[in-house]
Amino acid sequence: METIEIKPEMFLIESLTQTFGQANQPSPLKTSFQTENFIEDGKDRVLVDISLEGLLKASRPDSGKIVFQPPTFELAGPREKIFWNPENTKVAIVTCGGLAPGLNNVIQNLVTFLSDRYRVKNIYGVPYGYQGFMHDPQTKRFAFGWRRLDPFSVQNIDFEGGSVLGTGRGHSNHVAIVDALMLRDINILFTIGGDGTLAGANEIHEEIKRRKVPITLIGIPKTIDNDVLWVSKTFGFESAVGKAVEALRCAQTEARSAFHGIGLVKIMGRNCGALTATAAVAMNDIDFVLVPEVPIKLEGENGLLDAIVRKVIDKGYITIAVAEGAGQDLFPPSEIEKDASGNIKLKDIGKFLQKKIVDEFKLRNIETTLKYIDPSYMLRSQTTSADDSVFCAKLGQNAVHAAMAGKTGCMIGYAHERFTHVPLASVALSKKRLDTNESIWLSVLASTGQPASWE
Repeated sequence: METIEIKPEMFLIESLTQTFGQANQPSPLKTSFQTENFIEDGKDRVLVDISLEGLLKASRPDSGKIVFQPPTFELAGPREKIFWNPENTKVAIVTCGGLAPGLNNVIQNLVTFLSDRYRVKNIYGVPYGYQGFMHDPQTKRFAFGWRRLDPFSVQNIDFEGGSVLGTGRGHSNHVAIVDALMLRDINILFTIGGDGTLAGANEIHEEIKRRKVPITLIGIPKTIDNDVLWVSKTFGFESAVGKAVEALRCAQTEARSAFHGIGLVKIMGRNCGALTATAAVAMNDIDFVLVPEVPIKLEGENGLLDAIVRKVIDKGYITIAVAEGAGQDLFPPSEIEKDASGNIKLKDIGKFLQKKIVDEFKLRNIETTLKYIDPSYMLRSQTTSADDSVFCAKLGQNAVHAAMAGKTGCMIGYAHERFTHVPLASVALSKKRLDTNESIWLSVLASTGQPASWE
């Protein structure tokens, strides 16, 4: 991740109350939840940087005193007064980008919490991502019909992988999307997706502000890559780690069962190696872990290929985990292709390494057997783990709290074991990457014994 100068103003949350009047509706939670445990705006906040160094950087002398002004997140949770009247509030939910375990869990929790606790009855599911907003301006006919949602319609959908609404990439025409929201008289929009979806959500939010219409927009971060800024983990990540570990175990079993066996597994992770690194540490018996954040040198005495050969001879077998975005600079230059979301299409590092490794052993006249496993879409199309399911429930509930209070242009974040509100503009600043100075990568180096650098 590029270095970002953190400033307190980066985390100021917008609210419809700043333009369209005060939140003066009593929260239904007082009766539906029988709770008085409400968050107080301006008072309940979470430090962005909890280190002593971070606090010292945020201090300054003022009239002989030391004043602390550290950057802080607004704490998520229920507010005592809400902006929207539940009786006439209309809500839309859209899932965008690739699949991730937990999409249906989040949808289910949004719908049931809105309906059962806030007593909102007009809830709609938008099909196939942002494409579901596309419509003919003349006839006002939509390309896809929206789906009416209620607690009964989302019952047991958490037992299924994928998204019951369907998902899709691209089509983030923010002008057309706001046109659709206004055409359907939507008051609240929940966008569920990764960094591309959230960047699109920020453009939609800016268009809403430009038109000065009262529409709340709340983002919910989703990606198995765990590469969304200001979020310690995204939903689906933990479930994907579990499935990746299964693939690594199978690859290791194959490798152990062969003379000079090699198990090679390619794991999703376009720009961030967090999924690959975490799965490798969970296995604790992986020999080489290759991620986008660490350049790979193949040839030479200290190169990867030589290290693989030596390890196979010494140990008898090895297992390699490689993130899909690793080693892209090893391929010859070619024309850049992009997918519908604007992501650069990656070259297949898994098959590339498979051939390079086999050729190296042949060149040295050393017998080997290499088994290559690419679990790819299996990681993201499964149902959630128990812990991920709980996390999805809390994300959905906190998103509803934020929306009903009139918060807008923000994402539900998660930092230091607390759910937070993070401005979408700050999310769009960069992508989170695996920090090779942090504990997870140091644990990788400790368990594998591989060098910190291949250079």
